[in-house]
Amino acid sequence: MGQKEGKNVSGKYILIEAPNFNNASSETEAMSSYLRLGVVKDPAIAANPGAPKGSGEDLAARITSFIDDTRVREGCPDYLSPAVRQAETARLHTKGGWRDHSDGNRVTTTRGDKVEVIKGNYRMVVLGRQEDEAGWDVSGGHVAESGITFDGASSIEYTTVDYGGTWVVVENTVKGHVHTAYHGKVFDYYCGEIVESITGSETPDGTQPNPVVTEKTWAESISSYTGSAAFVIPSITSETWAEIMVDKTTATSMTSESTIMTMTSTTTAQTITDTTTATAITSTTTAATITDVTTAGLMSSFTTANIEDLTIGTSTTMIIGSETEAVIGNMSELTVGMQSSVTVGTESSVNLSMQSSLTVGIEQSLALSAALNIVLGIAIDVFVGIKVDVSAALSIEISPGSIEIDGVKMLV
Repeated sequence: MGQKEGKNVSGKYILIEAPNFNNASSETEAMSSYLRLGVVKDPAIAANPGAPKGSGEDLAARITSFIDDTRVREGCPDYLSPAVRQAETARLHTKGGWRDHSDGNRVTTTRGDKVEVIKGNYRMVVLGRQEDEAGWDVSGGHVAESGITFDGASSIEYTTVDYGGTWVVVENTVKGHVHTAYHGKVFDYYCGEIVESITGSETPDGTQPNPVVTEKTWAESISSYTGSAAFVIPSITSETWAEIMVDKTTATSMTSESTIMTMTSTTTAQTITDTTTATAITSTTTAATITDVTTAGLMSSFTTANIEDLTIGTSTTMIIGSETEAVIGNMSELTVGMQSSVTVGTESSVNLSMQSSLTVGIEQSLALSAALNIVLGIAIDVFVGIKVDVSAALSIEISPGSIEIDGVKMLV
C-alpha cells in the first residue's frame, strides 16, 4: 500500500494503490482499490475485458461508446461530423486524467452542495449485481435511459425536413403494469403529423392477450369537440365490430343536431327492437327528396294513439299484392277536390257498422272487373257535385231486403 510516481512514453502519473486490502489468500478473492492521476499506466489493458480483476479494466470495457457517436444531427447548430465524435470517444480509456477503481464499495457523503460540470459526455452503466445493464447516456446535449425495465428503443435525431429544422424524439416502449394517478390540473396537447392509439390485437396470444377495457368518467361538465368551423376535418371514419352492444343514456334534456350534405345509413341485422318511451316526441325532417325503401318478409306496425296525418303536396301510394284494412269504430273521410279510384281486379267492401261518405267535388270510380259491395247496416252516401261510376263488368250490390244486379233491383 502506498503512493508512487511513474511515467511511460506518453507522460507521467501518480498512483495511490491498496492492493489485496482484504488479505486474501488467492488473486481471485483479493480486493484492491487505487487512484491514478495522469496518463494511463498500461494502455495495453485499458478497457480490456481480459485485464486483471484488480485493475477494474474488465468493467471499464462495458463502456466504449456514446449514443451521440452515431446520432443523426446533420444541419443542427454546432454540428460535428460522426468521424470527429467517434475519434474522441476512441481515446476514452487511453487519454488519461483521473482513474480510480475499487473491488469494494464506494460511498460518498456531502452535507452541503455538490457540483459537477462535465465538458464532454457522460455515461453510467449499473449491472445491478448481475449481468443486466441499466443506466443513462448524456451525450451531445441529450439524455437517454436504458434498462431491462421495459423493452423498446428510443432515438433522438435532428431533422431539417420538419418545422424548419428541429430535434425529434422517436420512442418504441413496451411496459408492464402501470398505475397513474393525477391530483390537480392535467393538460395534454399533441401537435404533429400522426397520433395513433392501439389497444389489443386482432391476433391475441398467451403472451399478449387482449385486455378488458373499462372507462368511467365523473365530471361537473364534459365538452368534446372534433374540428371546427375554422378547420373542418376532411374525413372521419368510425367502425365498431361487436357481438353484443348495450347503449344507455339517461338525461333530463337531450339535443342532437346534424347538418350534412349527403347522408347514407345502412343497417344489417337479423333482429331489431326499437323501444321509445317519452311524454312527447317531435320529429322534423326537411329535405328536397326523401326515399325510404324497406324490404322485409313481414312488417307489423302497432300504434296506440290518436293520429293526425297532414300531407301538403301530391301523394302516390302503390301496393303490389293484397291489402287488408279493418276499421273497428267510426271512419270519416273528407275529400275536397277531385277523387279518382281505379280498381283492376275484384273489389270487395264489407261494412259491419254505419258508413258515411261525403264528397264535395267530383268523384270517379272505375272498375274493370267485378265489383262487390256488401252493406249490412245503414249506408248513407251524400254527393255534392258530379259522381261518375264506370263499370266494365258485372256489378252486384246486396242490401238487406234487396239485391241489385246491373241497376236491376230485386226485393228479397
